[in-house]
Formats: sequence, structure tokens, C-alpha cells
Amino acid sequence: MVESSIPSYDIIILGGGPGGERAAIQAAKAGKRVALVERAHVVGGAAINWGTIPSKTLRESALFVHGLQRHRLHGFQAELTDEVTVADFMYRERLVVQRELELIGSSLGRYRVEVFRGHGRFVDPHTVEVLGKDGRRKTLLRGDVLVIATGSRPNHPDDVPFDGFTVFDSDAILKLPRMPKTMIVLGAGVIGIEYASIFAALGVYVTLVDTRAELLPYLDREIVGILERALGGLHVEIRHEDRYARIEPARGTPPRVRCVMASGRELSADVLLYCVGRDGNTNDLGLEHIGITADKYGLLEVDERLATKHPHIFAVGDVIGYPALASTAMEQGRRAVRNAFGLPGLRSHEVLPFAIYSIPEVSYIGLTEEKLKESGRAYVAGRGHYGMNPRGQIIGDTDGLLKLLFDAADGRLLGAHMVGESASELIHIGQAYLNMKATAFDLAESLYNYPTLADLYRHAAQTAAAELIARGVQVE
Repeated sequence: MVESSIPSYDIIILGGGPGGERAAIQAAKAGKRVALVERAHVVGGAAINWGTIPSKTLRESALFVHGLQRHRLHGFQAELTDEVTVADFMYRERLVVQRELELIGSSLGRYRVEVFRGHGRFVDPHTVEVLGKDGRRKTLLRGDVLVIATGSRPNHPDDVPFDGFTVFDSDAILKLPRMPKTMIVLGAGVIGIEYASIFAALGVYVTLVDTRAELLPYLDREIVGILERALGGLHVEIRHEDRYARIEPARGTPPRVRCVMASGRELSADVLLYCVGRDGNTNDLGLEHIGITADKYGLLEVDERLATKHPHIFAVGDVIGYPALASTAMEQGRRAVRNAFGLPGLRSHEVLPFAIYSIPEVSYIGLTEEKLKESGRAYVAGRGHYGMNPRGQIIGDTDGLLKLLFDAADGRLLGAHMVGESASELIHIGQAYLNMKATAFDLAESLYNYPTLADLYRHAAQTAAAELIARGVQVE
């Protein structure tokens, strides 16, 4: 194929997940000719097809079951049969996924994004070959700008016997052939905690193994303490500072799995979920042809523009590591395109919301109390307790907490942290206040519908405002 016959694009995007899809739409809106290469048979990536949407669908079912058990109504009984399967709890998943895929396909079509099915691989810094399932080249594409948005996959150590029946990774766990009675979860990161709480709410006895001394060390300690107590209430046993030494089949009908820990303790369960880390999908991308090397986890290094060592090759989403969220991948995709073409746009916020869809939910934005203490910055904290909020009492969540942190010098909001029902939704109120540089006095004078959980912001701010006034901070 001569060079002149290779189709040329303003931008080529490898990967059709949240980051790649949003990058494609952003570029197409700017009038750029866009090629999107996706090796799966559908776009959407893990977020829609295997991870975020499916797992949250199961979570909603778990919340429903847990709610029936928690709010026992006189004369009303509900129980799960032994024949119930994970698929029975996922009845809405395909409907939601199909609708999301239709919307993505419609958007790509509307903006005339050309989608190439196959595995994209660099030939040189401006050329990508698209390979079919048979490994043969289907076409060559040339691009002025390239974006790597290939996502990540579960880490698969050689000594973990993944079999799809007793030992699963986080992508395969929703394909459980039966509902287990016991489960071992290795890995107490976001994914491990989410699945541990979901299955526990469905009546599964879960042992959660954390290699670290404390759960989620980057979160506010007070918030994590409430989460740990809630997990205990769901009968999740948490084991800190331990790791597996050996995983092997155990006797039983149906088969079980045995996990020998480094501490010497032996655990056995119906199934084991291994979710200790994810690796970037950078293998066989032809990175050697462009002089880029991924780290040992398959992740790529980028600068503040999200560019690699080549100023015209960008990387976004899970493939560049933390925080590896669908929401941040979307923003990174848009930002990379704006940076690549010098496009005007809304100001990008470096402070983004973070959510863990456990039971209960945890969400935060901004600085934690621990970070403020480390920096020596004076602050004031205000708390809104679900148990003192009428809506919290109505829904039966009396342990939840909203914690707001304000600068002690001027009262400006520095961080918002939540654990409890709808935390992932309510945190966006804190995000808006944070972005507008609101003070405790602004929040304390805001009015909300009654009764609502949102009113927790007013109560938390009033407590902080009173302390700020006592410290001599003037209300502007």
C-alpha cells in the first residue's frame, strides 16, 4: 500500500471506552476528521459492558434485598430461595447497557466519527494498523494527533488459578454460575470493597483481605471508620496486613476454593474474587515502534497536557493509572483533545469528585482532614449526621455522615466527605460550592427542600460557621 492511499485523519483514537468516546466527540464537534479504533464488537469499554454499569445494576438489587431485610414490615415476609442466581439480580442490566450502547452509537454516527473494528497498533508515530481477529492487517490509518485510550484489565498473577467457577477476577465475577454462600475477596481497593458489600447485602458471608494496615488510606479516616462499621454490620470480616500465599481447590460438592494466607491462616469458601490491581492495556500496541515504554503495570506516563514523550500522542483513562474512574477518563479525553488542537473550552477542574459504590456509598471531593494536618493548615470542620436528619431517619440510614472542611482564616470550603445513602449524588453539591469558592457562611444561609438529605450541608455549615465566628472570622 503506497502512502498516498492511506486514509488520513486529524485524530486517531485507540479505544472506545469513556475516555476514547468523549475524545472522539470533542474532536468531531470541533470539525476534525476522527477515526476511532475499537477491538471489541461494541464500543463503551469496561465501564458499560463489563464493569461500572453491570456492577451498579447488581448493587441496586442488593440494596433492594437489604432494604427488605432491614425494614421489616409487620405481616410482610421476603426470602431468597437457594436457586437464585446472580443473573436473576441482573434483570435490568442488559436493558441499561443496550440503551447506553445505542446512545453512544447514535452520538458517534451523528458527529460522523468513523469507527474501525479491530486491534489498533502503532507502525510509526503517525501511522496505525488495524488488525482483524485473525491477526491480519485490515487497514492502515494516518493521523496528525493520536490518543491512547485502551483502558485496563484485571491483574492475573500466574499463581492464581482463575477458572470461572471458583476463582474469578472483577470482570468475570458477574458471570457466577450460582449464588455462593461464602466468598473470599482478595484486595480491599475500590472494586474489592464494592463487591464485598454487594454480595454481603445479598446474604453471602464475605472475608475481605486487605494487604494494607488500614482500609482506603487516602480517604478521610472518620468516614472510613463509619464504612468499616457498616461492613461489619453486613457480616463482612476484614483482615488487614495479610496476603495470599497459595490458592488451590478444596474438597466439596460443588467444588470450593482454599486460600492459604501468608500469616498461616487458611480460608475456604465457595468462590474467591481476586481484585488486587489492574494492568494497562498496552501490550501489543506497537509502542516499541514509537519509542514509548509502559511501566511494569502496563501504564503510560503523561505530562500535564496528557501527552506522552511525543507531543502529538496523548493517553487518557485507566491506561495512565490513578484515579482510573469513568468520570475522570471522560474529562481527560475532552481535555486531551482541547490541548492537542488548542481548542477553547470551559475551565478544567483539577479537583474532581470520587465515589465508591459500596453499601453504604462513600464519596468525596477536595482535601481530607489528614492532608490539612500534614500541611499545617488551620481548618474548621462541620458535620451533618444522617441520624439527626429527618430524611435520614425516614430511609433508615442513621449512621451516615457529611463532613465539611473549611479554611480557618477565611471560611472557604476546602473539602467535602460523605458516607451514606446517595453520597455519590450529594457530593456534587459540595463540588459546586468548592468550585465557586463558597464559605461556611454561604452554605449556612442556603435553603433546601424539607425533608432532604441535601439539608445536611446547611447543618454542617452552621456548626462550622459558629466556630469560625468564635475565632473572629468576619461574615462578608
